[in-house]
Amino acid sequence: MKPKGPARLILAASIAATMTIGAGCATTTPQAEPVGEKTSQPPRPSSQATLAPKLVVLIVLDQLGSWVLDQQLPLLPSGSAIRRAYEDGASHIAEFPYASTQTAPGHASLTTGVPPAVHGIVANAVFLPERGVRKTVDDGKHAVLGNPDRYVSPSQLRAETVADVLHRESNAKARIVGISMKARSAVLPVGQKANIAVFYDAVAHAMTTSTYYAPKSRLPDWLRDFRKANPVEPLLQTWEPTDPDWLQKHLGPDASPGEMYPTFPHDPREAPNPWYAFSGTPEASEYLMAAAYAVVKADKMGIDEVPDFLVLSVSGTDIVGHIWGARSWEYADNLRRIDRALTHFVKLLEARGPVAFVLTADHGVAELPERARAEGRSGGRLGGEMLTASAEQAADAALGEGDWIAGYVSPLFTYAAAGKARHKELTKALRKAMPHVDGVKAVYDARESASLRSSHNDIERLVGGSLPDEPPGDLYLVTEPGWFDALAEEGGTNHGTPWEYDRRVPVLMWGTAVERRTSQEVHDVLRVATTLAALLGVPAPPGAPQSPLPGVMRLPD
Repeated sequence: MKPKGPARLILAASIAATMTIGAGCATTTPQAEPVGEKTSQPPRPSSQATLAPKLVVLIVLDQLGSWVLDQQLPLLPSGSAIRRAYEDGASHIAEFPYASTQTAPGHASLTTGVPPAVHGIVANAVFLPERGVRKTVDDGKHAVLGNPDRYVSPSQLRAETVADVLHRESNAKARIVGISMKARSAVLPVGQKANIAVFYDAVAHAMTTSTYYAPKSRLPDWLRDFRKANPVEPLLQTWEPTDPDWLQKHLGPDASPGEMYPTFPHDPREAPNPWYAFSGTPEASEYLMAAAYAVVKADKMGIDEVPDFLVLSVSGTDIVGHIWGARSWEYADNLRRIDRALTHFVKLLEARGPVAFVLTADHGVAELPERARAEGRSGGRLGGEMLTASAEQAADAALGEGDWIAGYVSPLFTYAAAGKARHKELTKALRKAMPHVDGVKAVYDARESASLRSSHNDIERLVGGSLPDEPPGDLYLVTEPGWFDALAEEGGTNHGTPWEYDRRVPVLMWGTAVERRTSQEVHDVLRVATTLAALLGVPAPPGAPQSPLPGVMRLPD
């Protein structure tokens, strides 16, 4: 999202056609509100103890690491959806048991209950010598409606999700929907049998789907009507902070070293592709939630005896976090608007009938390296071209001049034909040489996934958890703490490492069949899948942990 002029993005008129979401300036000056003390408490009595939810909603706030929520929670208004979940619902911390903390593996793991080593989604994209970079949901077959050059389906997912189990157990009567600004975030968590996955496409200029869900290449009526009533173009306007004095008071100056576009205002119309820039705006998240409520109404979700399942993945936290970091004015202003929209969305769903919510994240994020170094910690950016050149140079030094590396897409190098033919020798040379590159901790033979999973070394086990027995690459790279694969040389931050700030996320639950529970221990995030299954009244997916997270009531048989 590199603008031609000063750094710009968006904020615009509120969406009113399907769901009115409060936007713009608050009527009173906001204050940072104290967060209720987080201590273990006995379960609260509930008038809903004998009810089962008729709609279960998984809300994924992309890139909301536990450390980020700890920082942002006092800045959110009391009574909002996120504060309510933290203070009155079941509130836990959980960790992903693998190293490749990216969006696609995170979303797949949350609903399969198994790591990438089992479900096969190792990263957002992989490098294939014959095709180049291939995105995880690109099957080359099911075209996106409105963008025939893009393809989307869950065909690469190797494990059942909670949604797949629900589909089978309900004899296909349950309504199952995934929706997000990102295709992978809408598609992967609802598995192979969803009624529809809906996502934004910058070429289509709207929310859309693929022929996997619409084999006749026709949008469902509700989505066609939503797009007509809610065009994106009027939303391409300037993003101004809601209350700059409040942001200054609680976060300090607007501009910080390492932010890609340091100061407000931001206007997507000044970006090379405004339609793409729209995805990283507060207005986009409000647009997304309006679309989510439109499908809930159209599909009559949550109003009969068969429980339904909705996955709402909010991508804006991730996109804004990448550009400005999680301690920026932009992140705080964006999250307050998301929280306000989410609060209204939750109220609308609660008015329909018994509903349970699980809110979590697909991964965390690193600090901006400039901020980390200023505070005495390590940090830096690694470029893919530099890493590939370093690997080639090391290979030439050890094996003689040649073409050894076909490509690198974080976290995997893929060897060229000559490298694959001498895999053992090349890997040995790179394991010795690559840790001498600033910011590189270690590299591992991706073919040794089984032995890595059984290692006594924590990092090796996490890497092994990321790799199936037939991995889509040859060499797995782990950065030093604070370092990451750079999305842009000029600034920003990223995730994708085995370090705690990337692996640890909050899990907040509230609503029907959820009681107040908090815990000090760090849970396995794969229990989210088992928790969702318990709320839906179906068995957990094969291989998922046996028990749900604390806070789920026993439902009637």
